[in-house]
Amino acid sequence: MAGRRAGGLPRLRAAVGPVKKVVVRSDGASRGNPGPAAIAVVLEDTTGRILREVSEPIGRATNNVAEYRALVRGLLEAEALGAEEVEVRTDSELLARQLEGRYRVRDPELAQLHRQARNLMANFRAAVVRAVPRSENTRADALARRVLGHSGSVESAERVLAAARSGQVEQARSYLARLDDFALRRVAERLVEEVARASREGTGPEKRETITGERAGRPRRPARR
Repeated sequence: MAGRRAGGLPRLRAAVGPVKKVVVRSDGASRGNPGPAAIAVVLEDTTGRILREVSEPIGRATNNVAEYRALVRGLLEAEALGAEEVEVRTDSELLARQLEGRYRVRDPELAQLHRQARNLMANFRAAVVRAVPRSENTRADALARRVLGHSGSVESAERVLAAARSGQVEQARSYLARLDDFALRRVAERLVEEVARASREGTGPEKRETITGERAGRPRRPARR
């Protein structure tokens, strides 16, 4: 059963097994243009069933950069799902027209993202980008704006994680005590992701014990003679 994001939006799990065609609804948002920015992608199968959602802050960026960053993330997620075909639906007409070759890409940063997106699209048997009204992209839009609205909380959560990773335990605890509910959830989610990644890569405590014969804080048993 899916859990809940802050604000009532569900956190959905990835579908099991490869999906032949994936619809990617992407959106980027920026406050200030440039300013604090966020991206969101919603991946669906051809029946409209949601396969995966991603929403996260990307630091300071323009709205157009955020739109491209969302597209790139969506293509990567579709590739991870094993999709053979992808249909991107975006409410950024500029992005869609540039990828169709109808508009030139003059901005150097956008040009780099444009090349990255084109290279990723070439990995699929078929890939198309469609410009759609915002009314057809409401979920991705809501996710991006929700993250943007909590950008201060996200930055606070990242400070906790950075302090913990560098061994500054007391500093991390101090930051942790000042977090709101959204930021606490963010810390918990990131910790779960890191533990899962460490487990997959074989760097978790169980794997370390297999390799070294000891857990952290437990002395190695002497070899029998």
